[in-house]
Order: sequence, then structure tokens, then C-alpha cells
Amino acid sequence: MCSMPKVSDDYKERKRESLLESALKCFGEKGYHTTTMDDIVAYSKTSKGLIYNYFKSKEELYLTLMQERTVQTFEKINQRFQNISSSKDKLKELFQMYSEISLTEKWRNMIRVHMEFWINSARHENLQAIMIERYKNQYRLFLSEIIKQGIASGEFKKTIDPDIISSLFWANIDGICLHYSVVEEDEIYKAQFKAAEEMIMSYIVQN
Repeated sequence: MCSMPKVSDDYKERKRESLLESALKCFGEKGYHTTTMDDIVAYSKTSKGLIYNYFKSKEELYLTLMQERTVQTFEKINQRFQNISSSKDKLKELFQMYSEISLTEKWRNMIRVHMEFWINSARHENLQAIMIERYKNQYRLFLSEIIKQGIASGEFKKTIDPDIISSLFWANIDGICLHYSVVEEDEIYKAQFKAAEEMIMSYIVQN
């Protein structure tokens, strides 16, 4: 009796990444809410059974996309922070990093899907809880710690609230990126980041 050929871990990972790429493209073009697993099957040119071997639902596909994006984002940030010790300089570097983003179709799809899913998750308690946890315990906490270090070192004012400043920063990032993904004006995009940086820095930096 012939045995089934073994599938390597490398193949499984490449197939998984391919399915995620197809899902992102599908979500970006059709919208998260209207996309079905059948649509993703069509985009990925594979079988429904194969997709369900990797992901149980489009929600799981999306959440996996978001978590991988989060991991990649923080890997990039930590790499850029390697030779930076000042909290003030770290914050400036974050603004610089986001201002360097180029408007690729993949990035535009990611922004659209991210914003749509945030809105959609508000109607579903379990999804909303996951998104809030991701925001509070990863993005907001990360920057809050930098702000706290800046307060302790005397770089930032003692009167500021680290969580509020962190929330303000990410609200600016999301808003500017969403605007850029629609308007597609490079000069305005970079100018918006510069203005946001100047406003936040003028509010928090110790004179």
C-alpha cells in the first residue's frame, strides 16, 4: 500500500503565507464584510478544504493577518531603536518610520481592511474584545512605556498622562495613514506627519 507523500514544514508555511496574501487582496478589493470563504478560495486558486486546514473562518484569517502585521511592525521598530536610548529620539524615529511608508497596493489594502474590521468588530463582542486587547496591550502599552521612561529621565513633562499621549499618537498614525490610502498625496502625507510630530512634541517635551 502506497503511503501519502509527506508535506514539508517549509511548504506548509509558504502555502499559509500564500493564503494570507490572497485573503488580504480579497478583503481589500471586495471589502471584509462582503468577502466570503468562497471568494478567498477563488482568489487563492485552491480548494476550500485546503483553506479550512489552515484557517477555520475569515475572522481567523483576518486576525492572523493583523497579528503578523503587528509582529512585523514591532520587529521593524526594535531594529530602528537599536542605537537609540533617548525616549524623545525614539518618538521622533517612530514618526520618521511611518512618514517613509510608500503607497503600495498591499499596504493600501491592509489599511482599508484594518479600518473596516475595526468598525465591523464593534458589532461583535468577541471580535471587539480581541481588537481592544491588541490595541491596549501591544500598541498603547509599548508607547506608554517609552513615555514613562521619558518622564523618568526628565525629557518629558511629569504632568502628562502616558496612556493619553500614546493613544493620541496612534490615533494620528491611523488617521493620517487612512487619509493617505485614499487621497494618495505624498507631500501632504509627509507634511501631516511633521505637523503631528511638532504638535505632540511641543506638548510633552520638558523645556
